[in-house]
Amino acid sequence: SSGINAEWPLRPGKKLPPHWRTAKDAEGKTYYYHAITRETQWDAPVIEEPGVRKIETPSSPVAQPKRQPVVKKVKREESPVKVPKQATPVKKAEPEVDPATKKAMADFKGSLAKLVVNVLGKYNKVDCKVGRIMDNNDFKYIARKLTHGLTEKELARKGATELAITDNLKQRVKQYITAYMSKFGPIYHRT
Repeated sequence: SSGINAEWPLRPGKKLPPHWRTAKDAEGKTYYYHAITRETQWDAPVIEEPGVRKIETPSSPVAQPKRQPVVKKVKREESPVKVPKQATPVKKAEPEVDPATKKAMADFKGSLAKLVVNVLGKYNKVDCKVGRIMDNNDFKYIARKLTHGLTEKELARKGATELAITDNLKQRVKQYITAYMSKFGPIYHRT
């Protein structure tokens, strides 16, 4: 078996082998990782020089001929940083909705979308002083966002079977959009 280069662990000013990087964990402790293989370890990477036996003495290490370094691989189980696996989001079981209710909800959302677009229209004009929407993609984005949010609010307020575009709802939508757009100042910017 070949000897281990005594220059590791690193001392200030020493370079890491190719593709090795340092990082700090949550507690500020330095660890090392290989940028390509994603291997991690607490100790600085060990360089093994093939065919060279090294005899170390406390006073002076024996000089070694320069050869291409080989980095010793570390098993995944030895990784100092445990990265939690991403949990797959679990969809909540949606209650069965009969086709008539689904159609009523879709019709309501379509009507609400038209109302939202109608109210937002004034924010897309050149003479708009507050919350001016400068881009068609921003207009579409904010229209979808507001339609979705207002639909959810209305569903929470009323049941799915009671959804309807009333004069009261039209007034509340106008007030909500006016208050929402005013928080952006003169020009709307996506958040």
